[in-house]
Amino acid sequence: MKKVSRRRLLTTSGAAGLAALAGARSVRAQAQDTLNIGLSPFINQATVFLANDLGYFSKMGLDIRMKVFMDGALVVAPMLSGEVEVGVMTPNAGFFNSLYRGGPFRAFLCNGQGRRGRAVTTVVVRSDHYDAGVKALPDLAQMRGKIAAVGAAGSINQYGLASVQWQTSVPQPDIVKQFGQKQVDVADITYHLAYLGQNQGFCRILFSRDEILPDSQVAMHTVRDDMLERRRDMVVRYAMACIQAGRLFNQVAGAPDKHAETLKLIVKSIVPRDEALLKAVAPHWEWIAEDGTPNIASIMGQQDFWADTFKMVERKVPQDRVVDMTIAKEAVQRLAAEKPFG
Repeated sequence: MKKVSRRRLLTTSGAAGLAALAGARSVRAQAQDTLNIGLSPFINQATVFLANDLGYFSKMGLDIRMKVFMDGALVVAPMLSGEVEVGVMTPNAGFFNSLYRGGPFRAFLCNGQGRRGRAVTTVVVRSDHYDAGVKALPDLAQMRGKIAAVGAAGSINQYGLASVQWQTSVPQPDIVKQFGQKQVDVADITYHLAYLGQNQGFCRILFSRDEILPDSQVAMHTVRDDMLERRRDMVVRYAMACIQAGRLFNQVAGAPDKHAETLKLIVKSIVPRDEALLKAVAPHWEWIAEDGTPNIASIMGQQDFWADTFKMVERKVPQDRVVDMTIAKEAVQRLAAEKPFG
């Protein structure tokens, strides 16, 4: 049997150990953290689909499992149960009531603001009212006591109008039909539906959200508190990918013809799946804050609105219970320092 010197044994063992350690590190580098996301297939949430399709999440070491809900309000229950750890929500009355009742989550990242010329929702009026002189914001005073339609009570759409009789819990496509049947007088709906209704002669677009509520926060990413406590770095990496995708989204919305391939990725993941329609209403897709920061003044103002004006919020909660403002800041700093996307 060939003898092996102690020195050679130690050298060989050390090399093998280093090789084994390197292999272990390689395995860990390839393993990705799983994150369950709850979202809806709407245009402002295309940033999440883009980040996934373009490999941004993968580059940040994340394996995203998306659960799609046809209404953002349906994201609250799975967030409460822990079925999803991150969810896209709006600052509606239900969001604030959930926090007051102990909902274990808070907002941390912008997913849509009504920046000038970019707002995704618009106020429309029935065509006969328009012809009778309701053509601008001051003219809405004539609609006092008339029927205004929104998808749900306490929704982000209802925030855009007041002093009217409300019709709620009607899907937005059905609201367009109701204009044609003269069952409603005014509504706050998404821009592309308003565009279609106007083309059919049912209604007329008066103004978009940005003209009455400039830079108002429409949608935001929320995260469970236990994720912030135990897996904060994962949340920051998620924010980095979303911010990068949001910057691209803003470019595409501003000039969809120059980003044909990216537009196709957006269209395949949202409703309506209609390139021509999205081009027609561009850039009214929404604006994603390029530093990821939610508009905290707008969010807290909406809580005041639901609590004071409509009495839909049981009790107000403090700002630090509503939004964590540190995640977006750290994500932007790391994007600048690490440049993970080139």
